[in-house]
Amino acid sequence: MSNREYPEVFGRFERTVEDGTILTFEISDIPESMWSTAVEFMLGNYIREDVWWTTVGTAKSLEAVQEYRVLLTSIVKQKMSLACFLAAGDGSGHTLVGVNICLPQEKGRFIEHTPPKTKAGLVSLRMFVEAMKVTVIYDKYNVNEYLMGAGLSVTPEYRGLGIGVELLKARLKLTKTLGLRATGGIFTSMQAQRVAEKAGMECLYEIAYKKFGKQCHVTFDTDTEYLKIFGKSVEN
Repeated sequence: MSNREYPEVFGRFERTVEDGTILTFEISDIPESMWSTAVEFMLGNYIREDVWWTTVGTAKSLEAVQEYRVLLTSIVKQKMSLACFLAAGDGSGHTLVGVNICLPQEKGRFIEHTPPKTKAGLVSLRMFVEAMKVTVIYDKYNVNEYLMGAGLSVTPEYRGLGIGVELLKARLKLTKTLGLRATGGIFTSMQAQRVAEKAGMECLYEIAYKKFGKQCHVTFDTDTEYLKIFGKSVEN
């Protein structure tokens, strides 16, 4: 990985809300002082809404939540995840409104992790192992490593403003900064898949949840028909 400034700002954008107020947002690396806050952010709405985590029931088990907390913390400490802040009047970022957890994924090498002990953790791991058998990102972009998204969430109050799209666009910049040639990951819901498309990512693989569930011995309760893998080269 390349040496770089940290934390680094990857973008600023404005949105006009219904009452005419103009809001300014900033996307940057998650600063060290916000690591814990970002982890707890992901342990909020994300694990109660995302298809993956609702299927395994992570939010229903304090032990499973703690396992995920430990995993997220280890990922965030790698300094490759992004945060979106609502900027204050002086232009500084203060209120955390979105997070995209990311980490490097290397072909043929499973990510380092503390083995889960809870049922939710074990089922999630089984699903991840099954999904990681798909090598389309490596194959499509001719890479041995890419920046993988491991979760994206926007706080409900600020949804509908394109924050998820901007986080993914910023991830493309981060990928290039890190010296990697591609980014991608699993997109579990129709909404997340639309966000990926709007950010210019391409769908490389899709599998019906019914089929994927059979492979993992899991029953998915979701209106989303397909689990999809999206990717994007940053060389051009």
